[in-house]
Amino acid sequence: MAKRSRGIYKRGKIWWFMYSNLDGVMVYESSKSQNYKDAVDILHKRKADIQAGKHIEVKKIGNHNFAELTEQYKAWAERQRCYKSKIFLINQLNDKFGKLPLRRFNTMLVEQYQTERLQRNKPSTVNRLLATISHMFTKAVDWNMVEEDTQKQIRKVKMLQENNRRLRFLSKEEAQKLINTCDPHLKPIVITALNTGMRKGNIELVGKNWTVV
Repeated sequence: MAKRSRGIYKRGKIWWFMYSNLDGVMVYESSKSQNYKDAVDILHKRKADIQAGKHIEVKKIGNHNFAELTEQYKAWAERQRCYKSKIFLINQLNDKFGKLPLRRFNTMLVEQYQTERLQRNKPSTVNRLLATISHMFTKAVDWNMVEEDTQKQIRKVKMLQENNRRLRFLSKEEAQKLINTCDPHLKPIVITALNTGMRKGNIELVGKNWTVV
């Protein structure tokens, strides 16, 4: 097994590295990658720049919470046509996660929320909430409010299969109207289906013995 370079370590699935800057201050930086070699390459570049006397500026991401992201996202979303409908979803998410730090979000947390909402909402509604939170974290990464690894955790949550159709039965008047409009050869098939609830394949098997008079 290849020997690991000094100063490189993991946080979760992401490789980080550390080095001393020109002032002798220890800097801890994320490679934003799950690939060890990427961290090695960046660390070597940082050390080369320091030896050349270059000052390295590393963007530091603060520990923002969901309420802060909500405020920024609302201001950004005002330009969208669907703002009025989207603000309703954003507020629901903020009521649930407002005080939670963005770095605390992960796949399990969002999946638990998905399951919780499914107890009282249709899959389509739950999917819209999930799509909203996913895009909010996309913008959070763009705005340097959270690391990209958190966004990847949320993207792992799969959308629900949507099937919001409701089962509806015909009234007696509607059923009779349907029968009256059928051609003679179709009437026995429709009547059988209405009275038995049989599937098309079963009706076809029975229908082989029918004689239309």
